[in-house]
Amino acid sequence: MKNRIGEVGTILGRNRIVVSLLIGGAFWFLSKPTFLSIAVGVPFVLLGEAIRIWSSGYIRKNEELATTGPYALTRNPLYLGNGIMGFGFVLMGRDLSLIFFFFVFFTLIYRSTIQREEARLSAKFGERFAEYVAAVPRFFPRWTGWRKSEIDFDWKLVLKHREHRTWLGILLLLLLMTYKV
Repeated sequence: MKNRIGEVGTILGRNRIVVSLLIGGAFWFLSKPTFLSIAVGVPFVLLGEAIRIWSSGYIRKNEELATTGPYALTRNPLYLGNGIMGFGFVLMGRDLSLIFFFFVFFTLIYRSTIQREEARLSAKFGERFAEYVAAVPRFFPRWTGWRKSEIDFDWKLVLKHREHRTWLGILLLLLLMTYKV
C-alpha cells in the first residue's frame, strides 16, 4: 500500500503544474468565499509569494547549490512558499474539507518531488550536499540558521525563473474568488 502511495506521489509530482491547475480549479468550484475569507487568506498568499520571490532571487538552478538566503533556513523554501500560498487560497474557499484535501495533495505532490530533487542534487554535489542536508531541515525552517549571504539577492534571477507568471496567477485567482462572492 505504501509503495502504491509513493507511485501516485511520483506521478503527481512529475506532473505537478497540470495537477495543481486541475486541483486549483476543483477547489475554486467547491469554494464558498466571502470578502472576509478572502481578507483572511490574502496575507498567507502574499507571505507565500514573498518567500517564493526571496527564494527565486538566490537560486541558480543546475549551476550551483543554493545554501544562502532562505536556503540557509530550509532546503525547500520555494515549496514552503507554495504551501503557505496554497493554504491562503484554501482559507479563502471557506470549506474545511478543502483544507484536508489540500494537505493530502500537497504532501503527495511535494514529498516525491523533493525526494527526486534530493537524489539529483546528491549525485551532482556529493559531499557538499550531504553536509547541507545535515545542517538544514528539508521543509520546516530552522530559524537559527540565518547567516549573512555571500551572494546578493538578484531580481534578474526572479525574472529568469518566471516568477511574474505566479504574480499573474495570484491576480487571476483573486479575481476568480472575488467573482464568486
